[in-house]
Amino acid sequence: MTLLQITPTQTTELFTLPLPEPHGVPGDQLAGHPHAPRRGEDRSDLAGDSPPIVLSAPIPVDQIDANTPYVIKDNYGRAMCVENAGSGSWDWAYFGAYDSYSADVLPLSFSGNPADAPASLIAQGLNWPLHANGTATSWEYAFWAPSNYSSSNPVTPLAAHLTQTNPDGTQFYRLVWQNSGTPMYLCSDSGSWNWAYLSSSDSSAMFTFHKFYVQQQKLASLFSATWPNSDYDLQVNTGDEYYEAITSGRAMLTYQNSGLAAYNWNDRYFDCDDFSYVYKGQAAKDAYVAKPEYGYAVGIIFGGAPSGGHAVNVFIDTSGTVQVIEPQNGQVVQGQNWKDHNGAAYSPYFILM
Repeated sequence: MTLLQITPTQTTELFTLPLPEPHGVPGDQLAGHPHAPRRGEDRSDLAGDSPPIVLSAPIPVDQIDANTPYVIKDNYGRAMCVENAGSGSWDWAYFGAYDSYSADVLPLSFSGNPADAPASLIAQGLNWPLHANGTATSWEYAFWAPSNYSSSNPVTPLAAHLTQTNPDGTQFYRLVWQNSGTPMYLCSDSGSWNWAYLSSSDSSAMFTFHKFYVQQQKLASLFSATWPNSDYDLQVNTGDEYYEAITSGRAMLTYQNSGLAAYNWNDRYFDCDDFSYVYKGQAAKDAYVAKPEYGYAVGIIFGGAPSGGHAVNVFIDTSGTVQVIEPQNGQVVQGQNWKDHNGAAYSPYFILM
């Protein structure tokens, strides 16, 4: 960017901000994962107990919408990741075994349905679209960064092309970026992890799309880990084995849809529990419109603090973290940080999912 000083008679260039330095080649070992396998190695001992967040069966691409987080898996069964969970100003894209690199499996969303038209692939939370490391038409590494990172490292809108349908109905897709008229395919070589790149000659990689699910049987352990000193009554309102985990963005969309921002607290007929009932009902209505396989992981939670009792809403996000949303103002905090106006922590005593 160049800043100009303009007067009635002249224009003077003050200074020009430098473009970001071009990326180097990714290293051979993923930083931040000292216990995960090196590229090409397997570590079956890392599986351990089943995580609270599991992935859905593959879904057809025509079911993808811009408000839902997804995991993209390749034909090696690895998940698409954001190096170091996006802790830098930009970070490389790679594919890794889900159990080994789950901390880097951030929710991904498309800006639109990639079956209809090329759509940006975005790391939610960071709001970073996928970029190419340059404009060569042979191949380029892929990385995550803000949309305005650099004109020499373009965002790569991807189109999904149906490539293979298995006998069980599972559909695999290629993801293709049109680089100035040259089709370039999203790829990653074999191994327990490997870097993502875009290639005009390698079209062998195929992908499936998955949602984040919360195991019903894991709810109690999630809440106990969040509030270890609380004694609460957990009620489950469905016989389904799973709930669909949601992002904070999805939780805020439900708040906007609820219309609760236009309502004021009244201790006689519309107090905190009434706010939480409306929010929970709106989450069910939103699910009815979206038609997910399972209901959203959203509930009502009552807690006590020295200042008194309070009711808000609770949800499980795509990392398996318990989050609380205040339906009176839309504020989201981690469950462990749920506090009253004096800074005292609430202790839950009833949770309805």
